[in-house]
Amino acid sequence: MKKIILSILLIPSLSYATDIEVNINNIKPIVGKLFIALDVKDTYDKDDKSNSFFSLRKKVLASSHKIIISDVNPGTYALSVFHDVDNNNKLSTNFFGVPSEGYGFSNNVVGSFSMPTFKEASFIINNKQKIISLNVELVR
Repeated sequence: MKKIILSILLIPSLSYATDIEVNINNIKPIVGKLFIALDVKDTYDKDDKSNSFFSLRKKVLASSHKIIISDVNPGTYALSVFHDVDNNNKLSTNFFGVPSEGYGFSNNVVGSFSMPTFKEASFIINNKQKIISLNVELVR
């Protein structure tokens, strides 16, 4: 009887996880790797993505890729992607600091002279969504 009551009390506190389907387009040339990171506000603007909610390196095999990020808890997140064409494990820039490799963010926002703010790139996952889709167009 105690187990049943305890189980009933825990049911409302369960949170529901959501899957995020990320479609990355405009990848060219078909070489190198994609770096994908899903961040909360505290990890968004860090160069080291090892503490991100989710991070992945994926070999580029086509001009578009689909990534599924599973079991994401409700919250506010931002997604960032860059195409490491020269395999140096960082976003390469020219003499003026302008990226020379493709990059993109959730909401397809592009920052002015820097990466977009977390607020600009963020999206909210609530406990009612089973799957959400994000389309990221890489810009150069």
